[in-house]
Amino acid sequence: MIPLPDGFALRPFAGLLGLLLAALALLFFLAGRRAVWHRAVLAALLGMALFLLAVFAVQAPLQVEAYRALANAVSPFWLGANPWLIPLVLALFAGLCQEAARLLAIAVARRSWPKASLPLLGAIVGAGVGGIEAAMVLGAIPPAQLHLASLAVLERVGAVPFHTGAGAVLGLGLAKGRAGLAFLAVLALHVLIDFFAAALSYGIGGLALTEAISLAVGLGLYLSSLLVARRLPAPSGPPLDAAL
Repeated sequence: MIPLPDGFALRPFAGLLGLLLAALALLFFLAGRRAVWHRAVLAALLGMALFLLAVFAVQAPLQVEAYRALANAVSPFWLGANPWLIPLVLALFAGLCQEAARLLAIAVARRSWPKASLPLLGAIVGAGVGGIEAAMVLGAIPPAQLHLASLAVLERVGAVPFHTGAGAVLGLGLAKGRAGLAFLAVLALHVLIDFFAAALSYGIGGLALTEAISLAVGLGLYLSSLLVARRLPAPSGPPLDAAL
């Protein structure tokens, strides 16, 4: 049987961290302040909390069950001859769960943001997700393998802008009433990046190709979101419920 990628084991502590971040987000919400920084912190906390809960409470169990079902449905010889299938399944579940969590965080936090500033809200949510994921990646490096830290930082150069840009696209989709289309767009890009990352464990592609795709998609999406954000006003004052 083809193994799951290294380091795929569930980490319960991450679920507890997600609950803690959700509690912090709730406290910020109950405080009721309307300052821009307060709403930004709330959005980032909410994005991080839902990301962690989605990854470790939904995504990882689904990936394990899908892997087992796939391994039982077809012969090991067939899987060995088609090594791309498992990375594709893993990437698809990762994209679905993470982008759904990101969209949910933006939709929940949008009540205190002007409609025209939802792309900015999405970017803040995405930046929070990218930040917590980067911390998890760097924190998972064993002390004996600290020489890998530079490689992990390079990988995050593309991943963090992707999360930020994906959030901005989802926010724009909500603002324009096309959340479904925006979700499908970022889902396709997410699956593309995660497929090549997971495929490395199965000898598909190469590190240079994977990093090039991550950088190109991540930075491209981020720069595109910046162009959109330049045309939108920054949030200020109380929420514009009429515009929502």
